[in-house]
Amino acid sequence: MCAHYVGLRDEQIDLLIAQMTGEQSVAEPERPKEYGQLELDYPELEDSKTKQRIDVYPKSVGPVIVPTFDTAVGVERLEPGTLERADLEWGYSSQWNPQPIFNTRIESADKPIWRASMEHGRCIIACRWFYESSGTETRISERTGRTIKQQYMFTIPHMPVIFIGGIHRSHEYSMVTTRANAGMAPVHPRMPLILHPTELTTWLGPDYMRLADRSAVPLTAQPVR
Repeated sequence: MCAHYVGLRDEQIDLLIAQMTGEQSVAEPERPKEYGQLELDYPELEDSKTKQRIDVYPKSVGPVIVPTFDTAVGVERLEPGTLERADLEWGYSSQWNPQPIFNTRIESADKPIWRASMEHGRCIIACRWFYESSGTETRISERTGRTIKQQYMFTIPHMPVIFIGGIHRSHEYSMVTTRANAGMAPVHPRMPLILHPTELTTWLGPDYMRLADRSAVPLTAQPVR
């Protein structure tokens, strides 16, 4: 289950929100061959590699894009004032689990711990890329000499920013996952609920369950050494 991604700075999240809600114009969308939907042309932002990369893990506090409206109702379009940035902690706390629950299966939307958030508190996680460890493949750690699980970095061609569906409550958020597609299945049976920019209003509206099938997302996996 995804427990590590590279996030964005507060000002970069603010820039995305301005573009997503029409407060700042973006270039004409193109139709990339690798992804059969229109894509907003978000600019390549500065520190996208290593200099100021922001690694996010469970229990980390970072910026998340949250709607100012009830997601049980949704909106026809994202307009100025419909989204805002919130600094939240990754992982839901619970009385029966000492560790935070940082992934939420979309198929479990009706479970008591998730029900209210899935109905009324869906949100968006923006990242550069994310990591997943293989369930079967191992390698020898160069640092310790021990056998460890092989980790992969996942990106999407032509998309410098990846949007992932999430849920939030109070000061916490969780990443929503779904069944793995062909690009993820060799590494892990689950994958983050990746959203195309044209699907954001659907995720933040009452018909979000129709986004459970992520077979069209063109994930690229790169082994981490």
